[in-house]
Amino acid sequence: MKPCSRLAWIALAVSIVVPALAQNAATTNVYIRSNVNQPWGQATNEDAMDSVFGAGNWTTLYFEDLTAETLFTASTQFIFMEGGDTSFPSFRDFMQGNTNVATTWIQNGGRLLIMCAPNDPLNGAFVNLPDNVVLQADAFYNSAASTVRAVDLSNPIFSSPHSTTNNLNGDFVAHGYFTGGDVQILMKSNFNQTVLGMDVIGSGLMMFGGMTTDNIHLPQPAAHALLENIIYYTAFTSLD
Repeated sequence: MKPCSRLAWIALAVSIVVPALAQNAATTNVYIRSNVNQPWGQATNEDAMDSVFGAGNWTTLYFEDLTAETLFTASTQFIFMEGGDTSFPSFRDFMQGNTNVATTWIQNGGRLLIMCAPNDPLNGAFVNLPDNVVLQADAFYNSAASTVRAVDLSNPIFSSPHSTTNNLNGDFVAHGYFTGGDVQILMKSNFNQTVLGMDVIGSGLMMFGGMTTDNIHLPQPAAHALLENIIYYTAFTSLD
């Protein structure tokens, strides 16, 4: 067998190292959903991720294929978890098994955005999140909100980097709501329930919403701009 030349060894090394580096760069920012399908068959979350980070600078993972040990690492800086619609069962199971690991990751500087609108008309929902925050949804769509209003207008999500709106309406804007924990309330529904909030945990941040995908929300394009602002704020805002 003819031995490899020095140039061939260099090419082989590059072919191994470069994909690994590219993968690490992409998985710095992660979007997670179920592999069943996209929530409500929509790609608006992916569109927002492209807008904030740039196409190719983030990656999609699936709850069904994840382990906490490979997700909650120092190289993962931002995670957007979509737990609504058909993603809810796998989101619930993943969070129930990994709440403590997720909490430690946030405490060490991680940035976690959760959007979860459970979509089971017959059953309610209850999921424990980090720092004693609890996601709930009432059976028979009794918590499904037709309007959502801003509570803390001073928060930058309502002004930057895009001009957006302080109020949303639609059928339905949100299914889930939040209780417990040291929650900073950002938006409430027409039921006066918290549907968007945030919690500084150690040196990290968790933002959480019970809202559906923004294609359901009005006015547009302001509603989509609000999602982009939420992603941007969660990923990049200084906590000093």
